[in-house]
Amino acid sequence: MAKAHEHIVQVLEEAGVEFVFGIPGGGTMSIFTSLFDKQDRIRTVLVRHEQAAAIMADAYARASGRPAVIMGQGVFMGSNASFGVMEAYLSSSPMVVLTDTSDGSMAQHPVAQSGAGEYGSVDLLGIFRSMTKYTTLATHPKEAVVGVQLALKHATSGNPGPTCVLMRSAAIVGEVDVESPPFLHDTRGYLTASPAPAAPQDVARTVEILAGARRPVIVAGKGVHNARAHDALRELAEMWGMPVATSYKGKSAIEETHPLALGMMGMYGQRLANDVVGEADAVLVVGAKLTTADTVRERPQVFDPRNQAIIQIDIDPRNAGWTFPVEVALVGDAGAVLAQLIDESREAASQKATEVDERTRTLRERKAKAGHFSDPASSRESSPVLPQRLVQVLQETLDPATAIALDAGNNRVWMCHFYQSQRSNTFFCPGGMAGMGWSLPAALGLKLARPDQPVVSVTGDGGFMMSVHALSTAVQYSLPLVCVVMNDGGLGMVRHHQGDRKIASEFVETDHAAMARSFGAFGVRVEDSRELPGALREAIASGRPAVVDVVMDRGPNPDYIRADARAQTET
Repeated sequence: MAKAHEHIVQVLEEAGVEFVFGIPGGGTMSIFTSLFDKQDRIRTVLVRHEQAAAIMADAYARASGRPAVIMGQGVFMGSNASFGVMEAYLSSSPMVVLTDTSDGSMAQHPVAQSGAGEYGSVDLLGIFRSMTKYTTLATHPKEAVVGVQLALKHATSGNPGPTCVLMRSAAIVGEVDVESPPFLHDTRGYLTASPAPAAPQDVARTVEILAGARRPVIVAGKGVHNARAHDALRELAEMWGMPVATSYKGKSAIEETHPLALGMMGMYGQRLANDVVGEADAVLVVGAKLTTADTVRERPQVFDPRNQAIIQIDIDPRNAGWTFPVEVALVGDAGAVLAQLIDESREAASQKATEVDERTRTLRERKAKAGHFSDPASSRESSPVLPQRLVQVLQETLDPATAIALDAGNNRVWMCHFYQSQRSNTFFCPGGMAGMGWSLPAALGLKLARPDQPVVSVTGDGGFMMSVHALSTAVQYSLPLVCVVMNDGGLGMVRHHQGDRKIASEFVETDHAAMARSFGAFGVRVEDSRELPGALREAIASGRPAVVDVVMDRGPNPDYIRADARAQTET
């Protein structure tokens, strides 16, 4: 009979798992050992911190649509990795956590590093259940194997998210009795669910509303990315001439250079996006939860169910009508439901061809008048570098297909507001926990998922320093990505809000490019915006992990973007 850890690896192989991110330790060392002979099919990636493992798995899932596994010793997975697990949970990214209780010979007695939940130990089961959609505790070998199968199923079915198999030490190394029930079956049989469509009567009602609307609009969220529904979203928008705004996590659900694209709406979004959504008489929300930031704190000038017919597509019925009451709740996979709407709309939309053309023309004129995605500072050369200018140089220099990973703080505000995505599904950002330190490990996950696509991390110096160890992993696995550090010598968003009473927000001067070179990566420091295009091209051409450390002007404050959004909703 085979050991449980051998069967677990077989389960991962049957499920088509490509990557295991983590650090060997505790009971999981046996699973790592069993992966030795499977390295041509399942790649292990040694991280320097468990937080990076979870972030990489989150980003890999977003870019590929498939779950990765993170693995390591229990107490460190329940603490260090929790940052990325919580982000995945709040952002609906599939992920499987495999870990142990570190219980030793008897959990009821004092045991070092124990997470079994007994007196004197940490309750890992409670911790993981609080931040996953499914967690199981395996107390014997067969439970461990079946638990991994079900964790893969639950991570990818319905609204995706992280799952966890927490295993007693004996369950990992014990032999599995395959001759008695419950029997083990091929894992692929647990992973056959098809995308769910919406109820036909709800689809028909939605088309009636769109046909009767004078100013229909679409708000697209991360559900479009999860469902890989970008083409369907674009087709439906063009069919009805509906402008498309996105939530923060939905940015690049449609390429923002498209004639119908409004860009991101919300607190730090495009003013025109907020205006057009607020003027709409019918709003089709596709896979967006409508957070406080997305709705400018639920201001009725942006969303108002008293004056708007709100239709919401979501795979989870609890999400449809969560923030606002809706006219129609289309419960199902975003891709499947959009396909239904396209089929149902063909005749009705064809009768509105004149209106469709007029909406498209009017929007083009409004975008030109509003100076969409523009700012006078975007063309201003300076030393140190203005953030608006940095974003513009990235826009002009990077390959349009570049996948971009953002971080938290002012840096992501500048990028979300001013960077105009030129391809769908190319923008990735932490929007669940929205924590600092996400960008660089996420870029590694993106590069592993899309090895032939350029990948750029854009982060602040605070976030970069939280995850700088990921550079060592990038060098070890030869992942040629570029990390652009907006270096303003402190916690920029915090510092701006402190006014003249600055405390705990300033850093010592640091040359992040020199730090990159010490890891064996490429590093260049930029103090003048005129040097930036050449530095970026040099970093890309290096073919190595690269850091472009950009010394930023501390003056500009993105609060003026937020104030602009507020002002329009208060008039």
